[in-house]
Amino acid sequence: MKKILVPIKRVIDYAQKIRVDPSKGPQGVQLSNVKMSMNPFCEIAVEEAIQLKEKTKNTTEVVAISVGPKQCSETIRTALAMGADRGIHIETKPDVRGDYIDLQPWAIATLLKGIVEKEGGVDLVLLGKQSIDSVSWVIHRASLLFYILVL
Repeated sequence: MKKILVPIKRVIDYAQKIRVDPSKGPQGVQLSNVKMSMNPFCEIAVEEAIQLKEKTKNTTEVVAISVGPKQCSETIRTALAMGADRGIHIETKPDVRGDYIDLQPWAIATLLKGIVEKEGGVDLVLLGKQSIDSVSWVIHRASLLFYILVL
């Protein structure tokens, strides 16, 4: 195993009390003055990737990937502090939300596929089982579908 990629997501911290403005419809979650952190299931994936690297001495690096506004670099730094070797940030416009409202799963899966191809030597992509904000597993299904269609 040479390289492990771990997509990570920036979400509202699980311990935060969520405030909703119903007049804003599906984008009604208030994000101002809210603590954000790495999705807990993504943290598990990062930790598992690091453990795999330590167990299988032929793994060269663990790469954390995040898609979103510039604040996602904080999430990548968290992954680096956990032991990831490198981070990739695909920066979006500041007003694009990464919780599947503005950025669609097919687009994210396409970006992940492009990173896998560009990086080369990727043996494994580890994803957390779900995100705590949308709880939909859509990236997993879209990524798998994309992979199957490409074959």
